[in-house]
Amino acid sequence: MSIVLALWLAVGCGEPEVEAPPSTPPTVEVIPETRDLASALGMEKLHRAPLAIREGAVLPYPTYTVRPVSLEVFDDFWISGALWLPSAEGPHPGLLVAHGHFGEGKSSGESQAPAHAMAARGWAVLALDTPGVEESNVPHRQIHHEAGAKGRDLLLAAGTSAMAVQLHGLQAGLDFLERRPDVNQIALTGASGGAVQSLFLLKLDPRPAAAVLASPVSMPRKEGSGGCACDAIPGWTGPDASFLADLKRPTLWLSELDQAAPPGFPSSATWEVHAGPHGYSVPMVQRAASWLDQQLKRPDAGPIPNPIPHTPSTSLVSPEIGAAGLGGLVR
Repeated sequence: MSIVLALWLAVGCGEPEVEAPPSTPPTVEVIPETRDLASALGMEKLHRAPLAIREGAVLPYPTYTVRPVSLEVFDDFWISGALWLPSAEGPHPGLLVAHGHFGEGKSSGESQAPAHAMAARGWAVLALDTPGVEESNVPHRQIHHEAGAKGRDLLLAAGTSAMAVQLHGLQAGLDFLERRPDVNQIALTGASGGAVQSLFLLKLDPRPAAAVLASPVSMPRKEGSGGCACDAIPGWTGPDASFLADLKRPTLWLSELDQAAPPGFPSSATWEVHAGPHGYSVPMVQRAASWLDQQLKRPDAGPIPNPIPHTPSTSLVSPEIGAAGLGGLVR
């Protein structure tokens, strides 16, 4: 550590403008103070409604069923999802699936592939939509990409964020799984933006036992690195090695790129490369399935279904989304 940087850390001043020697590899800024993620996201600015649940028609598969569900997260603001439930008597381990920016939510291949694969292995799986996709693809709920700029600005002006809305939805999903008598443990997974949500949720909520992050991106996002602004922590620009370093619960990171683990990667985590397209590839799903069974101390059920089933999106339309928009969450 240079003398200039040591003095900066000691007095808490701004970052010194000192260029590293050309032979020195680029360094990653480590924020010295502990940051409160929930406050940075504005989680407390959003007030949850008591959880209400509505379920749709059941679609049978050989060893499990699939049904659409709706969860009321905020007053008259329901999020849509789907529940994969084993036919055998429980209790079952539970898996919460967060989606990325693949054009769909619970109906995307990146959600359905792990959901069907894990349900066939005896897991109860809940995949949830974020506002602005599938049934919630309406103007007053947009938070993604350019179409969601107005919604994100509205949330930021109220001291909260698009990520806070998404994480409250996932916490409602944890509530849903936790209150079921046929579910006894819960893990998380998601690809790309879903991996971002999964990691943030793991840092905010003690209930998930483990998480699998497929095709992970930098967390927090580095400015100009692409992706959707809904993944961002307001005012908290990455990369930040300290953000990862304090992870205690086990995580499996499945990179589609041949790259090293990010700075600050904790000893509780496992980094693997499964080269292929950005998303949740079949090899990633197989590895995630075996690893999750191991983490929750279940016997490895062997290969995942081949091919992995895919439920038509028309069969997963949720029974209720409510009339409230983003503006109603922050008044």
